[in-house]
Amino acid sequence: MTAVFPEAAIRAAGEAINRDIGEALALPGAFYSAEFFALERERLFPSGWCAVTVASLIPEKGDVMPIDVAGWPVLLTRSNEGEIKAFHNICRHRGVKLVTECTHKRRLTCPWHAWTYSLDGELLSTPEIGGAKINQADGFDRSKLGLKPIRVGRWLDLVFVNIGGEAPPFEDWIAPLEALLADYDLTNLVHGERLVDSYGANWKIAMEAGIEDYHLPFGHPQLEAHLFRNTSPCVHKPVYAGGYVDVSAAHEEGSETRAWTARLPDLKTREGKPLPLLYSLMLFPSATVLITADHVMLGTLLPDGPTRTIMDISLYYDGEAATDPALAEARQGNLDMWLGVIPQDKPFMEAAQAAIAARDLAGIDARFSPYWEGGVRGLQQMVLDAVA
Repeated sequence: MTAVFPEAAIRAAGEAINRDIGEALALPGAFYSAEFFALERERLFPSGWCAVTVASLIPEKGDVMPIDVAGWPVLLTRSNEGEIKAFHNICRHRGVKLVTECTHKRRLTCPWHAWTYSLDGELLSTPEIGGAKINQADGFDRSKLGLKPIRVGRWLDLVFVNIGGEAPPFEDWIAPLEALLADYDLTNLVHGERLVDSYGANWKIAMEAGIEDYHLPFGHPQLEAHLFRNTSPCVHKPVYAGGYVDVSAAHEEGSETRAWTARLPDLKTREGKPLPLLYSLMLFPSATVLITADHVMLGTLLPDGPTRTIMDISLYYDGEAATDPALAEARQGNLDMWLGVIPQDKPFMEAAQAAIAARDLAGIDARFSPYWEGGVRGLQQMVLDAVA
């Protein structure tokens, strides 16, 4: 079924958002509706490289993870060779969703008629397909009926899929991000804690809130936000959008200002120096990447329909800092900080969602802060580009 949304509205939104940022209009409320979500499901999410999880959550051979990507049922497996593979989570017989929860399996068996697949997607058996105790049928070629594969990419611990199969090679797509962070030594990151939550808001609202620091002193007053708010937009369409802050002065000898509470070992550049820039980014459309002075956050914000978003993020530390008992209190303090911050964003997101339809009816246009929200505009521009 082809989604229906006025093409003229998309063109008008594109013209309005591409004006000088001080005069630009943000996406209208209709672009957060069920009708526009249907268009995103059809054109946006399957067309590019979409982050779906982190590899540390499926670490062992035989681990299996079903994921819903804007209504697309995806299945990840860790094969017997240790490779992460992705498939459409749909049995090739009658179209049943094959796996419904994370599990550990040697083989994947459909609950309806027991068709069985390997972790590589190969159809291994079709019990009684030709009659009682007859597991083969004339003219039936199992080799052509394996699970339909999906392309997989990986950056650091993030796992990406390209459902439609027509995106550029992953290495080419991710290259601008790798160039941005080329001087940062992120090779020794170790998975720490996982945080899962949900928001009663469209996925774009959730993602927008995560990449602008304009709201920090108002929404998170317990943070010393003036020390580390990202002040410079950082956009490379269609890969990333967000912002960064320069904290290099805090590393100078004699500096009395630190841009963070120094409880954990600093992350370093490839030259062994503390990181000069801290980044808050989204990788379009679904990944969140936060690089702080002493830890990294990687994860996903995936839509569960047009008005709900699932957050699944993980914290990472440099090498032994993830497990050193002497740093347990510091890690717990860091986790407690995030457990305090994340719920504070919920009311803002859900209040924005609640007014979505009314603001269009009232003729109220949403705007951008020219200073703080270049990354938010970049995200919205990428949305329009993806559905055009």
